[in-house]
Amino acid sequence: MGGVPGYGRVEPELDEPVFHSEWEGRVFGLVIAVKDGLSRPRLESLGPDEYLSGYYERWMLAFERGLLARGAVSANELDAKTEHFRINPAARPTRRVDPELTERVRRDMYRQRDIRRTPARAPVFGVGDRVRARRIRHGGHTRSPGYAQGRRGEIHAVYAAYDLPDYQRDAAAPAQHLYSVRFEGTELWGASAEAGTAVHIDLWEGYLEPLGSGVAEGTDA
Repeated sequence: MGGVPGYGRVEPELDEPVFHSEWEGRVFGLVIAVKDGLSRPRLESLGPDEYLSGYYERWMLAFERGLLARGAVSANELDAKTEHFRINPAARPTRRVDPELTERVRRDMYRQRDIRRTPARAPVFGVGDRVRARRIRHGGHTRSPGYAQGRRGEIHAVYAAYDLPDYQRDAAAPAQHLYSVRFEGTELWGASAEAGTAVHIDLWEGYLEPLGSGVAEGTDA
């Protein structure tokens, strides 16, 4: 969200709770309990308004779509249950105690996962290379900030390879190298940038192109 006007300052919440409401914890538990309950492509294909609705809101929307796609629940059942709780706000959801499931969820919550991957090839870019952030045109969410797309920067560091989060298909995400790219503030925001400002953004390889590729250097895409 950095550099996007209209959203105000980031205000850290003092002693912020893990969950602000009980339903957030329920969504978190459901996603862990149901294997592949939160499909990354479904999450990243949410529209902008849905994606910005809130962290657990978008988890819930993606999870709901996954259940609908599997036929585990119908749209009519969801609508009926939603209407039931709208009319009866004090009603409590059905609860079933399953010690074995509870233990599995608790265990999976704390299981450490190595998210580094073995890439199919060596890094395309090296430290000091000049690059341009590509303009991303698919309709879903991307980790490439809109304000940096089409802008020129320099590779500051080369990281390991990781899955590309905004991969748009229900398949294994391709592993790509991740880079720290340094952008001058004036390149991002022109004359309105503070003097001497620079921003380092972590960008996947597919987000980048060498300068001189596709668009002449010194012009915007």
